Amino acid sequence: MTVDAPSELMAAQKSLERALSAGQNRPDRLPGLQTIFGQLPRVMVEELGSVSSFPVKARLLDLSASTIGESCNLPPNTYAGVVRAERWRNWLYFISDPTLTALFVESALGCEGLPPTGLTERRLTKTDANILRVMFRRVTRALSHAFSILVDVQLDLGDVVDKIELEPQLSTSSPVISARLAIEYFGQTGILTIVIPQAAIEPVRDLLAVASAGEAVGAAPPSARAYDDTSWSKQLSEEIARAFIGLNGILEERPISLGEVQRFAVGSVVELTSTSLARVRLDADEIPLFWCELGKRDGTLTLRIEDDFDQNKETIDEFYGL
Repeated sequence: MTVDAPSELMAAQKSLERALSAGQNRPDRLPGLQTIFGQLPRVMVEELGSVSSFPVKARLLDLSASTIGESCNLPPNTYAGVVRAERWRNWLYFISDPTLTALFVESALGCEGLPPTGLTERRLTKTDANILRVMFRRVTRALSHAFSILVDVQLDLGDVVDKIELEPQLSTSSPVISARLAIEYFGQTGILTIVIPQAAIEPVRDLLAVASAGEAVGAAPPSARAYDDTSWSKQLSEEIARAFIGLNGILEERPISLGEVQRFAVGSVVELTSTSLARVRLDADEIPLFWCELGKRDGTLTLRIEDDFDQNKETIDEFYGL
């Protein structure tokens, strides 16, 4: 038998690279990742709590390194959500064990409690998978929000499956980071597992590695010195600068009775008390900022900032016509 030496050497090099990468990306070497998953349970409770009138609790059980083969081999009666991380050009996997799936389905359908004997084991159906999609979508939003404290990543939920088909760039030996969270409904607990291929976080590994160790899960609050870190400050400034807020130009506001609103119809005329069409107040996220002049250019209405918004009472009364 002959051995192709170059192919064997290449395979060995790739294996070594994977091993080194797996070592660098261990959760205990990525305090930023620990911070993100430390925030996740709180955000998940906010997202999932709006689905049910019954309280939901969440806590992080562990964050560990493993392989796709160990984490993504779904047992019977188990569903997973396949999540696309476009910026990382990779996929994440959300796995709900049978207990969590049944608990969430009962909660989402309006159940207010369980019998003393607890849930009766049953075979999950496609209907359960469709309802579970709601949970996965909210977990997707929660995880995106948790990551936003350090990195910007857009996560989009794809299929809900009972068998995970790996992407071509991944194999059963590919290293992953697995986070297990306990989700409690009606006093019973199910397990949600979030699987992130380490190749996915490689582009942002440096950011996750330099976060202050004081921000890690269970650690004391960060010291004042942590806020002097220039890279952290720069990243925070960039994230804030990319945030979107609502911008409104207010020509006039006045109170109106509910009776007047009820009489509105197509063709109704709403009279304004203002005699000038040039004075517009510019609000950002419902906070008055500037006075502007109303104009027109190239067929489009425009606002030119003239002055800071005067917070004193006389100016406010004048604007509202009081």
